[in-house]
Amino acid sequence: MASPKAVTLEYKQDLGLHSNIDDINHPILENSPFHFKFFQITDEVENTLYQVLDRFLLQLDLIIVRDSVLAAVKETVTNAIKANAKRVFFKNRASNIENEAEYEAGIAEFKKTYLENRDTIEESLQRNNFGVFVSFIHNKSLMRIRIMNNVQLTSAESTRIKERIDKAKTYNDLAEAFMDMSSDQEGAGLGLIMTLMMLRNDGLGDSAFKFESGENKTVFMIDIPSKVSKESQQLEKIDDIVSQIDNLPTFPKAIKDIQDAIDKPNSSIGTIAEMIKRDIALSANILKLSNSAAFRRGGRVESLDRAIQLIGLKELQTLLYSLGTKQMLEDKFPAFAAIWEKSNESAFYCKAIGQKMGMNKSDLSNLIAASLLHDIGEILLLSFDKQHMSQIKTYSNSREIASTISMEESAIGITHSKLGAMVGEKWSFPILYVKAMEFHHRPLVADEEYASIVFPIYLSDMMIAINAKEAKSSEIPIEILKLCKLNSKSEFDSFRTKLKEEFLTY
Repeated sequence: MASPKAVTLEYKQDLGLHSNIDDINHPILENSPFHFKFFQITDEVENTLYQVLDRFLLQLDLIIVRDSVLAAVKETVTNAIKANAKRVFFKNRASNIENEAEYEAGIAEFKKTYLENRDTIEESLQRNNFGVFVSFIHNKSLMRIRIMNNVQLTSAESTRIKERIDKAKTYNDLAEAFMDMSSDQEGAGLGLIMTLMMLRNDGLGDSAFKFESGENKTVFMIDIPSKVSKESQQLEKIDDIVSQIDNLPTFPKAIKDIQDAIDKPNSSIGTIAEMIKRDIALSANILKLSNSAAFRRGGRVESLDRAIQLIGLKELQTLLYSLGTKQMLEDKFPAFAAIWEKSNESAFYCKAIGQKMGMNKSDLSNLIAASLLHDIGEILLLSFDKQHMSQIKTYSNSREIASTISMEESAIGITHSKLGAMVGEKWSFPILYVKAMEFHHRPLVADEEYASIVFPIYLSDMMIAINAKEAKSSEIPIEILKLCKLNSKSEFDSFRTKLKEEFLTY
């Protein structure tokens, strides 16, 4: 695929950057590139880049690699802007960036200054004409994303990047990278290596990522073949974790008996309450649930009969899947409490999203039940491999990696979403819940019939992450917002802020 030819780029107010396309819905045609130019990352720039990436991947049926490709785009764009900022910094202090001694003397100060004054430094990039150019193009065999900035790296900088790319090829998985890259001269080494590992894990080989610098430009290219075959290289690790799933007990018969009793035509709140009262722990959990943010109305609920009345029999029938799961896991797995608390917050947001979507009572009950269950796999994975999960969480939060899912699969061999789905299948949960567990981090990969349950759960997780400043609304695919009756990122942010305030009042 030939390099894009020089074109005239005009500033597009709606897109927040310079481009050759009129708007975000510009037709995608073979060998007809989308070009973008910007000087710093803003919400509008991220919005545009991520929406275009999603459109290309969906059109080419390559959405399965979204997480790793999005992480690669974020990493390379961030590093390109940082390289530009470095030039401005060295220029302002009258230092020669080409001189290795002056570079070593100034780089520590640059890192500190850049972290503290990032916005101010990046605002000066346009005055100094240091831009970043991103292009999307495809033909029958390949999709290419090209990230370029108009500076040539020093020989030392180029050498370091090439060393990291070569190093990434030697690792079998991210676990090795974690062990080997505990520290790095400028802190960016692990980011690039992890990005390459994520691409490889999604079936994109070493040739998918290319780098070159010269003639006053630096170029990174991400090549995605039209056919991606994903192979797992960590079967032994996966088998070990799966064997631990096999050792989990079966779903409690007492809870299945209660679910069956609710199905009988003569069932009543009184008879069901009597069955539940035989199980003190279950009774306590139902009371807690009725007083949670997703269900509480008015004053505190003190009796089991009132709790069941508040929740509703049919709704309780679906919620017993999550309550039974809680009963089985909370005493055995130390990670349970924190994940359950987060799942309750997710249920509160999902209820509001489902109401906005106009869901009927039955569908809304299923959505709430699925949201309480969707992170079972994370509870287990945190317990089975706490060290790597902790490292992934710490790194993804500090580096703003697009998703931890590809990182989990690369480091551990399996994602928490896949693990959760396996548990759901083992315990014969409804298929809706299994799909919610499996696809809540990769919603665009789910079959269309499950979108109405998977999309809101993904969106609720994003709300929690954005509230914690671990993600940005620009990362959310526009298709998900539309299905959830949110017409724009700004409408989503307003809705999220309102729900956050409501949740904090409970």
